[in-house]
Amino acid sequence: MRERRFFYMSSVHRNKVFISVVVVILSIGSTAHAQPVARRSDITVRSLGTVGATTVRIKQDPISKKLYIMQDDGVIKRVDINTEGTAATFTTVYTTADHKLTAPLGMAFGHDGTMYLAGNEISDTNSSYATAVLMKGVRKSPDSEERTWDTLASTELYTFGHVYNHKTNALIEDTSHTYIYMNNGAATDHGEMREGHREVGLTSVILKIPEDTMHVLLKNDREWLKQHGFVLAEGVRNTFDLAYAGNGDLFGPENSDDRDDPEELNWIREGHHYGFPWRIGGDNTPQQYYPYDPTKDPLLSPNAWGGGFGQLYSTYSNDSTYPAPPEGLVFTEPVLSYGPDADKFRDTTTGDAMDASELGKTVSTFTPHLSVDGIVFDKDSVLAGDLKGGGFVTSFSRSGLITNLGDTSQNVMHIALTKEGDHYTAHVTKLVTGFDSPLGIEMVDNKLYVVETGLQYPPNAHPALWEITLPTTVTDVKGTTGSSIPSEFVLGQNYPNPFNPVTTIHYSLPQNEFVQLTIFDVLGREIERLVNAVQTAGTHTVQFDGSNLDSGIYYYVMNAANRTDVKKMVLIK
Repeated sequence: MRERRFFYMSSVHRNKVFISVVVVILSIGSTAHAQPVARRSDITVRSLGTVGATTVRIKQDPISKKLYIMQDDGVIKRVDINTEGTAATFTTVYTTADHKLTAPLGMAFGHDGTMYLAGNEISDTNSSYATAVLMKGVRKSPDSEERTWDTLASTELYTFGHVYNHKTNALIEDTSHTYIYMNNGAATDHGEMREGHREVGLTSVILKIPEDTMHVLLKNDREWLKQHGFVLAEGVRNTFDLAYAGNGDLFGPENSDDRDDPEELNWIREGHHYGFPWRIGGDNTPQQYYPYDPTKDPLLSPNAWGGGFGQLYSTYSNDSTYPAPPEGLVFTEPVLSYGPDADKFRDTTTGDAMDASELGKTVSTFTPHLSVDGIVFDKDSVLAGDLKGGGFVTSFSRSGLITNLGDTSQNVMHIALTKEGDHYTAHVTKLVTGFDSPLGIEMVDNKLYVVETGLQYPPNAHPALWEITLPTTVTDVKGTTGSSIPSEFVLGQNYPNPFNPVTTIHYSLPQNEFVQLTIFDVLGREIERLVNAVQTAGTHTVQFDGSNLDSGIYYYVMNAANRTDVKKMVLIK
């Protein structure tokens, strides 16, 4: 998530025509917040009502099955979902007076319903320093929301990230129910010197803290933390959320810097280093190579803080003292994405915005500055078709916040992951667009719950909680218990796309229909008829193997229910 900005960056790049910041502010301010729009007809979206300003998390208690939302002022509310067509009820259950944190950013539940909260408590004597605190709230009785709060761990004073979310934030219980993992964001944008410091022992790290201990004091010393078993992973710039996939692998999205470096999705593993500050989004940080001229960097906009913003402030400079990475350190690279969405990047020579999947390239992992923050998975594989077992992420920042790469943000996106040995690849598709600064996300059965913060500028006075209903698996006309028949005909985008050599096509039928699904080349010649039969109502998938075809663009055409739909796919060998 980008820092809180009190102006809007013009959506231009170095050596391009500048647009007045004032004009951008006025034009954005005139746009009313609208209903988010699903990009598939088998997905529905409804508002559950307005939430408090700066709501940053939503999590489900695994014991009571209740949903809770948390504001960064310490207010935590229970969410009671009402019947279709009516708003949810929000009841305040905890405040700072209960858990003692004045500005929490992290919230998680343990397997037994214990609530964990984390935040940074600013020093009374020096606002550049803070103490990270992890609180543990144990329910007093199974049927009560009263909790006994105590400090599980806290840190020494340390210099922390000065932007909104580069602090102590993401929390998750490990699968053995032994540790709480806690992310501490970077203190800097990209490792520059800041107020006499770069990164310190307690920044740019994911910590592991035993659940069965109390009042642990964590030192601001990386070697001490390692020696005492408190370090899970290093080199993360800002992993604002963590989530387990169905196979037990842990993932976290990560924001990039002010430069147009991609944003990452990382497979988080113990002992791994994810590159920061020497690597960001699969790119090398240029300031580590002396001499460096930021005015000639095609990936650095002068309208970003890092680029100087009119020479008022700059974090990128010709820094001869930028430290080299420790000798022998091996970096773990981000997940590579094949698109087709959120895969824009900037050409390192021309500075032009490019689309990776259209060029047959990958990006690691998302378009710069989307600010991908919240993440959840369909761990129980309850969803239908291409959504089954996938991940879902929120992107927070308004498009063009720093530079314009021709990509829309403030979405919920689907991530289809493929494990290939010791790494993953991904296909990313936007599912719902048009939110206002979405951040927290939770999944319950086949529903996603997304909270907006209203932090983008101008701020939204009515951020909302949204319920997104996703399709579940259907096997026949009658369906199965808990399943749902699609309401209309849908031909989905194939995945992966681009593909080599096999891809999957999904489609949904509201009733029994005769279906023809045919592959054509760019000249309109029929390549293969995949389906030519009566199909039952529900969601179906079929595979296409292009082993005997040349690389290129192909089309698949579906005829059903007196309708014809066409979609494009790309074969790359």
